[in-house]
Amino acid sequence: MVVRVNRDRCIGSGMCAHTAPGSLALGADGVAHPLRGSAPDGGPAGERLTARLAEAVDCCPVEALALHSARDGRRVAPSD
Repeated sequence: MVVRVNRDRCIGSGMCAHTAPGSLALGADGVAHPLRGSAPDGGPAGERLTARLAEAVDCCPVEALALHSARDGRRVAPSD
């Protein structure tokens, strides 16, 4: 999985970093950024991480985050 941050939209609420602290953080500029390039798509660890990232995407108050499959680029969250 790959999480993408729309830096123009992010207001730095920190909800994403609180929800998925190992994957997202607020930078010195106050904008969210991913801590990793990607996360595994499969297996128990990947499923737990994907669930946390999807929750972080869903809780963003300004919809500045999107979660995509690293394999095919398909958007996973937020859902349409």
